[in-house]
Amino acid sequence: MQQILMTVLLCIFLAGCAQPQLEQPRANGSYLVIENDQAWAVLVADGKRTEEQGRVVDVIKLPSAHSLVAASYVVELPGCGRVQWLSERSDVADGSTSLMSLHNKSEMLASRSCMIGESLSRVWTVLDYSG
Repeated sequence: MQQILMTVLLCIFLAGCAQPQLEQPRANGSYLVIENDQAWAVLVADGKRTEEQGRVVDVIKLPSAHSLVAASYVVELPGCGRVQWLSERSDVADGSTSLMSLHNKSEMLASRSCMIGESLSRVWTVLDYSG
């Protein structure tokens, strides 16, 4: 009888200690990866990664601290057409950049075949591995 009572008390105690698993945070981000003449637009939303591979059409980097734009990347992506990313200089004193925005006036960006079409309002990070 004492064993049954101890078993019941132990079960009640353990049931009270059981906690539901906390929902883990999911990764989110938007990246433009440049390597020579190849480019990848990568979106990570709620832990799911999607990417679209394209080719680099033009890269302009402005070293002047007086320019509001630090760099411009024009990439042609299948299903999206030509898309331009602009990095804006945020601190003129040291030339650092903080905002990378996506610009496109093409109607293709709104098509279903363009996976980055809904990401116009996102802040992008550009990883340029070109030599």
